Amino acid sequence: MKLKFVILCFIVSLPVLMSSQTNSEIAGVYIERSEKHFYDLEIDKALDIFNKALKYMDSVPNSRVAKLGTLLHFEHQKYFEARSYARSYFELEEDKSSEDYQTMLATFVDIQEEIESYIAEQKALELKRQAEDRAAQRLDSLNTLWLDKSKAFAVVADSIYQFNKYNLAVFSKNGQLGIIDDVGNIVEQPQAYKYVITYDGYILFLDKETNPTKIFVYNCVNRKGRLLPQVSILDSNATNYGKVMLPRANGLIVTYPNTTSKAFVYNIEEKLFSDIEDLKEFLKTLKKNDIIEKYKDEQVRINKTWLTLGSHLGAQIYELYDLDSQRFGYLNTANGRVWDVNTYNFLGGFYNGNFELIEDGKRFWADEEGLRRETNVNENGIYNGASRFVKNTDGTYAIIQNRNGKDFLVLGDAALLNQKHFVDEATK
Repeated sequence: MKLKFVILCFIVSLPVLMSSQTNSEIAGVYIERSEKHFYDLEIDKALDIFNKALKYMDSVPNSRVAKLGTLLHFEHQKYFEARSYARSYFELEEDKSSEDYQTMLATFVDIQEEIESYIAEQKALELKRQAEDRAAQRLDSLNTLWLDKSKAFAVVADSIYQFNKYNLAVFSKNGQLGIIDDVGNIVEQPQAYKYVITYDGYILFLDKETNPTKIFVYNCVNRKGRLLPQVSILDSNATNYGKVMLPRANGLIVTYPNTTSKAFVYNIEEKLFSDIEDLKEFLKTLKKNDIIEKYKDEQVRINKTWLTLGSHLGAQIYELYDLDSQRFGYLNTANGRVWDVNTYNFLGGFYNGNFELIEDGKRFWADEEGLRRETNVNENGIYNGASRFVKNTDGTYAIIQNRNGKDFLVLGDAALLNQKHFVDEATK
């Protein structure tokens, strides 16, 4: 019975003993091949075969394998693996006085120096990375700070019109119109006006484009504004200002109300309507000079046609209406010439030698003799200031001025260096 048990144990352990011996022998073959390629300077192939040998080993079996592992990994600059094999070599090698042992000691020192160099390099890289991270965080903080500061310089507007030589422009906000200067100061708060006319240094705000009932006039020169008198002052039957002509630099505002037989001609600076001081004496003079044939009250006869004398537009030019209160034309009281309304549809106020003339919906300019031209000098002028208005992505506007070669955000008296220069200055 005991003999059978011994035989059974031997049979069970035999495959393990045979497998262990076989693995050891196979590993030995691979080690020999790896050594041969190593000494033939075929380093890559030697390491590949060495790694195959490792598959048949549970651990480093002897100093020979440890030495080969050290040298192969050292040549491949795998210094931590090389150091591990070198330590195994020193544990397994019994002859501490051999030349191989001394060579391996020198190699171990080289490995350790490479590792120390690598650690120092990694430490330097980490310090550099940390410094770069701090610099990046500093930049992020500065950029965030600038963005926070820049919010105070945003001009909230839907649109900003062209600036004039007086450094003023119309702007719209929430469907209302106001006036802003070129550093963002609100000169006139937005009000419920829907249409604007600007010319000769004046800005007119109308409550509607056609037949307005309310007009605000702003003088860009003295920066003062006021409402036009109600059109009903001129004629109680009038309900709107009708056709509104361009304002002129001498303060003349001319409109053609819908139901009157007289144009609304008002000097906004003098706060006066265009009236004839002594109508009877004036008409008497016209008759004496053969400008008119007859007169009675405000009516005059010209070429056998009775007409009503309307408002004075300047330069001795007066309106003429027929007896049905329909505009007939314009009378030049200097020479008696009548300008037909079919050609001279609407005349504006006279300034600097000319009237605005609307003919078939087109704008022209006419001198006191009625000679027409297509252009005129607009006293609004051209903006020559330092500000540039840039629309931001959020729809607001930024005002930028260049000062001594650097761009600044400006708003009123405040200024903020542009983002790039702000960050550069802070990181010097």
